[in-house]
Amino acid sequence: MSAKRVRAVLITSTVANVLLMGMKLGIGFLTLSRALIADGVNSTLDIFFSVMILVSFRMAARPADKDHPYGHGNIEVLVAFIAALIIIATGGFIVYDGIKNILSPMQELPSLYWLALAASAVTIAAKLSLYFYARSAVKRYRSPAVEVQAADHRADILATSAALLGILFTFLGVRFLDSVAAVIVAGFIIWTGIKLVKDNLKVLLDAQPSDEFFTPLKNRLAEFKDIHKLRHMRAHPVGTYYFLEITITVDRKLSVKDGHDIADRIRRELLRCEKRLKDVIVHVEPASD
Repeated sequence: MSAKRVRAVLITSTVANVLLMGMKLGIGFLTLSRALIADGVNSTLDIFFSVMILVSFRMAARPADKDHPYGHGNIEVLVAFIAALIIIATGGFIVYDGIKNILSPMQELPSLYWLALAASAVTIAAKLSLYFYARSAVKRYRSPAVEVQAADHRADILATSAALLGILFTFLGVRFLDSVAAVIVAGFIIWTGIKLVKDNLKVLLDAQPSDEFFTPLKNRLAEFKDIHKLRHMRAHPVGTYYFLEITITVDRKLSVKDGHDIADRIRRELLRCEKRLKDVIVHVEPASD
């Protein structure tokens, strides 16, 4: 059920981005608003990004197999990483184009320039709705794909707000501010891309989660009287989940069966108290005398 709902969030975002892209690019070229065209390009990237995430989400849902014992969850992360690089590159192009037009701003505004203001306002309202919809899904399903979409919607709100201000002041007579707004929009695009690169690179490079993740697990292990010492604990991130590996020492006089029973109880308890764990491997060693 959660996979279907996550997919519904992603499809809703994709359809909304298609509609917003058509509106912004159409009105942007009609009114010659560089800020709105830049925002439309941002929506075009959003569509490409959303489609990539939808495809990767389906692939990541495939079960583990002999060649991929940890599953396929990192496909979702890899696609998000590649898309983030594309976002940064596109933002750089918009900055270049915006600076070029700041140096030679348009002298006359088209008669329908006010439509650019209306399009920006509609975009902000739509993106606010999409952001809160995606955030509620992130809290419920912990999907990195939906989290990326929520972050993108938030950046779009800020970017379109900058575009709206630039278009407004251009409408009031400060002609070069439309292109300044385009550069600001590009800045938000690049900032979003850099953040996504950093977040997804951590998973791809097996970076460990924060102490906020480990501390409750260590506290729970401290309640097991059979454990003499926790030698190490490490997590392997795969998509939205973690595979946890721990090494404990127990009384060296215990039988193999007793050691196995302790490990099994620990595994079940940790899986129960931390929903982000996909599996737990417990290594049992004899304690020193």
